[in-house]
Parts: sequence; C-alpha cells; structure tokens
Amino acid sequence: MENHPGLTTYFQRYEQKYLLTSIQYHAVLNLLKEYAYTDDYGLSTIYSLYYDTPSFTIARKSTDKSTYKEKLRLRTYGIPQAGDIIHWELKKKLQGITYKQRISLPFTPASLEFNGDTHTLVCNEIRWFLAYYKPIPQCLISYERLAFQSREHTNLRITFDTQVRFRASDLDFSHGPSGALLLDENRFLMEIKTDRSIPLFLSTYLTQLSLFPVSYSKYRMAFEQLIYKEDPQYA
Repeated sequence: MENHPGLTTYFQRYEQKYLLTSIQYHAVLNLLKEYAYTDDYGLSTIYSLYYDTPSFTIARKSTDKSTYKEKLRLRTYGIPQAGDIIHWELKKKLQGITYKQRISLPFTPASLEFNGDTHTLVCNEIRWFLAYYKPIPQCLISYERLAFQSREHTNLRITFDTQVRFRASDLDFSHGPSGALLLDENRFLMEIKTDRSIPLFLSTYLTQLSLFPVSYSKYRMAFEQLIYKEDPQYA
C-alpha cells in the first residue's frame, strides 16, 4: 500500500465483521495460508484518533438505526515520528456500502489539526465535515492488526484485530497502546472487505465454522461501554 505525502485514495466496498474465538481464528488462518498472503502492512499496531463534537453527536448517531453514518479519524501505523506519513480518513456508510476517503500527510506536532491545503475532493469533504460539526479529538483506539490480501481476488482483503483498546484522555500517540480493553483478549475481530460478494469457498467455510456477520463498530463500542454508561447526559 502506498504512503506518499498528499496521496488521496478512495474506497467503495462492502465490509463484513465477525467475532472469532481462538479456535475459529486459527482455523481461518490455516485456510488463508493457501488463498492469501500478508499485505504491505502485515502485522502492525494501528492508532485511530476519532473526532466528534463535545456532546458526541457522531457517536450517538452511530448507535441508531440510520441508513447513513459518517465519522472522521486520524490513523497511524505505529507511533508516528516527525515526517512519518499519517492518514486522515473520512468514512461514510450508506445502505450497507462503505465509502472511505483518505489523504496521506506528513506527521508534525500540529497534526491534530487538519492541514490539507489542496482542493481535491477528499480535502474538500474533510473541510466540510470540520466546518459543519466543529469536532474535537475525543478518543484514541489502538489495536494489533494482521492483514491479508487474496491471491486470486485483488479486491478481497481480510484483517484480524486483537488487543483493541480505548482511552478518552491522554490522546498522545507517543504514549503507546494503553487503555481499557474493548474486546476480550481471547476474541478476534475479523473483517472481510470486498467490492463484491464473498467468494463461495470462503463463505462456505465460515458457515461450517458457525461464523456469521455481526454489527461491530470500535468507536460505537467505546462510546457505549466507557462514555455512555459513565455519563447519562449523553443518553
């Protein structure tokens, strides 16, 4: 995957998520050894800083049954150093289809403020989001991710997330992946990303393992488990 300053990318795809036990996880891994390979990132620690209004408007929208949802995050792979590439991502979901717009920029001490100065569609969309919601950094979610790319289906990608943690204070990337667990240490969040239906062989195998899609948003879970319960004003 390319990481060039100023690079903008756009994804339109279906995303299905599954919660796996350790046994199911290793069974799927054995299957992927034949059909997939680890992608450019392979195993990495991901940090996602989510932006929301002071009253958590975006998080609360994510908990309802709306057919349209959106969120803005700043993503890094590992703890960023000055000059490393970071990614601003505007993610939207409409009627089951995920649309993700990303711009890659150099990390600086001022990176918590969006500094995309071009007039690409991605930059304009992010600027509109910032102007409309006036969001602030609200929570940092980190996790270990193992990512695979299908050998035969170029638009099929499968990821496994573990050690999913959240913190609503101390949003400094350099302090590492500390925080409260959002996912049990013995569970794995698998995500299948594709621009079409899941290949039959994979769908059949998942059914044999009694694995079926679930609704799971890390940011929504962070809000529900650690913010909503502690402060009823956000109900």
